[in-house]
Amino acid sequence: MIKLLIVDDHPMILDGSKKLFNAVSDISIDTLNDIESFADVIEKKVYDVFLIDVNLGACSGLTFAELVREKYPSSIVILYTGDDIKDYYSLIIEKKINNVISKTATKDRILKTIYAAMNNDMLLPEDFIDYVNDSCSGNSIKKILRFNNREKRILELVMEGYTNQAIALELGVKQRTIENNLSQIYTLLNVGTRAEAVIKAKEMNLI
Repeated sequence: MIKLLIVDDHPMILDGSKKLFNAVSDISIDTLNDIESFADVIEKKVYDVFLIDVNLGACSGLTFAELVREKYPSSIVILYTGDDIKDYYSLIIEKKINNVISKTATKDRILKTIYAAMNNDMLLPEDFIDYVNDSCSGNSIKKILRFNNREKRILELVMEGYTNQAIALELGVKQRTIENNLSQIYTLLNVGTRAEAVIKAKEMNLI
């Protein structure tokens, strides 16, 4: 029996996700929408797979995923998102997560992804191969850090002194989206602050 914990701050989405798996006999599902109660929940049950929404209210899903990997390194962490999943391929390569799934994925796709991860396999679109090939030089793999256009623009605005709220207004998105993007940037650069992110990104000629 696979023990799965779905983490999302929207109760209605959690209910829908749980119903999606109701007929699956070999997966036991629990849900969590209050991140603060995570420690209490995990004390009562050990999970094999964590399916984590990228956009959590209390903190970034990326930050939460990193916390899970640190505390439970043998557990499988899969992100699910409404963004382009290619934005998170670098986290797979760096082994910060096991996989990422689009919120528009079918039930069959989600199940196959979970089963594959449990068997130490990986189910990903063909464009993941293109991403990896772009990170290769000759016969040896060369680690290449790349930001998408939004991440580059966010760093440029941070460098100009914009607040998260001002960046959100400039880009026409929610402030929480900017905070999540910044969390991913911190993870990719291995830094903890906006200032450190700008300094390191400039050193690496990313902005």
